[in-house]
Amino acid sequence: MEKHTMRDYVLQTPAVLRRLLTEHWEAPLAAAFAARPVRILRLVASGSSYNAALCVRPYLRKWLSCEVLITEPFTFCTYECQQPEDELAVVISQSGYSTNALQALDAIHAKGRTAIGITSDPASDLRLHADLLIDYGCGPESVGYVTMGVTSLGLFLCLFALQAAYAAGRLPGAALAAEREKLFRLADAYEQAIPAGETLLRARYKQLSSMQTVCLVGAGVSYGVAREAALKLMETLQIPACAYELEEFLHGPNLHLTPNHTLFFLAADPRDRERGAQLYRAASLVTDRVFLFTDDTSPGGDLSVSGTVDALLAPLTFLPFFQLAAYHLTEELHLWHKHPLVAAFESAVSGKSENYISKEVL
Repeated sequence: MEKHTMRDYVLQTPAVLRRLLTEHWEAPLAAAFAARPVRILRLVASGSSYNAALCVRPYLRKWLSCEVLITEPFTFCTYECQQPEDELAVVISQSGYSTNALQALDAIHAKGRTAIGITSDPASDLRLHADLLIDYGCGPESVGYVTMGVTSLGLFLCLFALQAAYAAGRLPGAALAAEREKLFRLADAYEQAIPAGETLLRARYKQLSSMQTVCLVGAGVSYGVAREAALKLMETLQIPACAYELEEFLHGPNLHLTPNHTLFFLAADPRDRERGAQLYRAASLVTDRVFLFTDDTSPGGDLSVSGTVDALLAPLTFLPFFQLAAYHLTEELHLWHKHPLVAAFESAVSGKSENYISKEVL
């Protein structure tokens, strides 16, 4: 069987996004949402699933007309499992083997609620714990550091929000078609961002291939992207990478900057642009390892996204750069293997169920 790489899955993502736009995988979740009044939608997720949900939270809040909370499974089970009548809790696990997600489903079921699980692998252990199992349509990835699944999950949740708004009468049919067309443009922009990202990687290869400590800064959708980017860089390159909210970066994190730091400012929204550019210029006084990603087409940004994409989703097109950088740099620097003691850690405690087959290189 052919072995796929992270890059292969990044390249496949636009086609998967277009397929999701035509096949209505979101219908079961929309039906569950419509079954009773919902004041709070709680998405229970961790890792990349959490980050994907965070990326599209502003879009979901816009179209669902309810509060959308994103909670880690352990926190949900331990501290936030009251589940009032007007709250719908949905558990997401891309792999379908995360033990914290399985426990969250059990906690929902124990309260007498329908335990709804969303996964990219319907044959996984999630099926044994969910009363309603929903496949979000991208299929499992054979690489542990998921890429395609992140963007696909985000799009799936956006399509669910649109379908729910349509079913509730808040979104007429013509408007629904127009919004779905915007999502097709997102797939196009993602595809265009792939060569742009690889070009930037090669243009600043010396700096990017010698990263030591990374800060990623953004707000709203961009903060979700920053979190996912930080996760990918830590997983693969094994370097410290932290995500900060745009303004919060000024309240302490800026004080540890040195010329050795690498910083990415993600400012792809009219509300973020000016402040993000200001922080970028200020950080440039400390280090040359500074990048500005924006949706502003005027000169100045290191990576710009298409202006035709909905501002609430445009930062998603920054993901290919970080996914590709994580892959290429880890491959070319021969960093796939972890410190030998990580294997001991994995043997001592695991976040996956017994049936999970590890995809990481230890």
